[in-house]
Amino acid sequence: MFRKNPKSRGLKIGSASFAFTVLFVAGVIVINAVFGILANSMLWYIDMTGDSVFSLSEEAKDVLSDVTAEVNIYFTQDADKLMSGEGSSPYMKYIYNTALQLEKEFSNISVECVDIIKHPGFFEYYYNTAATDIKSTSVIIESGGEFRLQAADSFFMWDEEYSYIWGYNGEAKFAASILQVTAAEMPIVYFTSGHGERTQEQSSALWELYETAGFEVRSVDLAKEEIHEDGRILVINDPIYDFAGIEGGENGNEIDKIDAFLDRHGCLMVFADSEKSKNLKNLSELLGEWGIAFRSGEVVVDTLNSVTSDGKSIVAKYETEDTMGRSLYRDIADLASPPKTVFGNAMPLDILFEKDDRLMGSISTSTVLWSGDSSESVKEGETVFEGALPIMTVSREEGIKDNDYIYTYVIVCGSPEFASDDFLKSSSYANSDILVNTVRLTGREKIVADIDPKVLDETALDITTAQANRWSVAMVTVIPVIVAILGIYVCIRRKRT
Repeated sequence: MFRKNPKSRGLKIGSASFAFTVLFVAGVIVINAVFGILANSMLWYIDMTGDSVFSLSEEAKDVLSDVTAEVNIYFTQDADKLMSGEGSSPYMKYIYNTALQLEKEFSNISVECVDIIKHPGFFEYYYNTAATDIKSTSVIIESGGEFRLQAADSFFMWDEEYSYIWGYNGEAKFAASILQVTAAEMPIVYFTSGHGERTQEQSSALWELYETAGFEVRSVDLAKEEIHEDGRILVINDPIYDFAGIEGGENGNEIDKIDAFLDRHGCLMVFADSEKSKNLKNLSELLGEWGIAFRSGEVVVDTLNSVTSDGKSIVAKYETEDTMGRSLYRDIADLASPPKTVFGNAMPLDILFEKDDRLMGSISTSTVLWSGDSSESVKEGETVFEGALPIMTVSREEGIKDNDYIYTYVIVCGSPEFASDDFLKSSSYANSDILVNTVRLTGREKIVADIDPKVLDETALDITTAQANRWSVAMVTVIPVIVAILGIYVCIRRKRT
């Protein structure tokens, strides 16, 4: 009787096992590769970072929910280079990821990567009409021929020396650009000129704050120009000379133009210096009608609450009562450890009505921020007042338009340094948050100031111990169980062979 060679039988079983192992490993590799490709294209991942750095926020979705125009977002290099950081900023993947999420969320937004080295002709239109060069790290947001060319650096928050990145503001940057290129008429922020005010270069952070909030920012000389009907906010930033009144004649009366702007329910923001404000007689009279007066020549000193040794860069005191002024920073003041808000060389202000949050006719006025209880108001080297004083105020007039309430705001700050680049660009102080909240208060349209930057230091996993344990159990048990089941299956098959 012929018997099978046991060696031959073992060889067959071994060959089958080897072949199965090879196929299994190959299958795992193929599945992993396919899943990786799908995960990248379909954005399959779980964002467990503390600040949801890699997820599109609900605020961003809400801001762009009413945009219906077709929007194209162009990157100037291949997608794989964007994700790897090869040949560009290692942070480009953040920008690209946000764009892909926008594309996934909104059917009218599309993302395209075109290598500028391989296809320079694609960008010819943008070269011909853009003032700046297009680089491999540029991002173009376009709709209907209108476009915004953005540098990669503008999507991030930098420290004062511009030496390192501490936050990612990509959602707000994309949202602002999209609103700008799709809007028929953009709301405008005007900065006055012709009175020795700080220039755009001297207050770049303040200009950028409004641009990021979705406004078009312009300069206006009221002695020669009119404020466009789309003007929403008028900023007077540290003037040296006064604004012309009746002496300016019919067309040069700047105070009348500001009055007319406020009658159209615009918002006026004034940053005034203690010494320079002595010259601002006409402007002071206008602000007096809104219940606010400069205490010219006086400077607040608080050695116990200052970030500088001379006591003149004071830390402001937040309002504790639920007033109109406190609404500008309620979320900040309610934190367990609120951040500092700093005023340099602050001039105290007087509220002319009888009590805070006071009403005179249809105008109500409230203190926004105070100097500390240990502060002194000093004039010509002499202390003229001790204790807390208003250093930032807000006045509001209520009206009705199209059967709806509408408000006019006048905000006065006794410190141009409050809005300086040093304080607005600092991640240590809440100055920029206060100003962003003023945009929320004064704006009557949906704006991107509602979108907060995301702190890049918070990219560590933010999960509870219980969640971590569940993930650990899944990783430790599920995969071995699958392997064990496959092993049992192979053993059973071998015994039956």
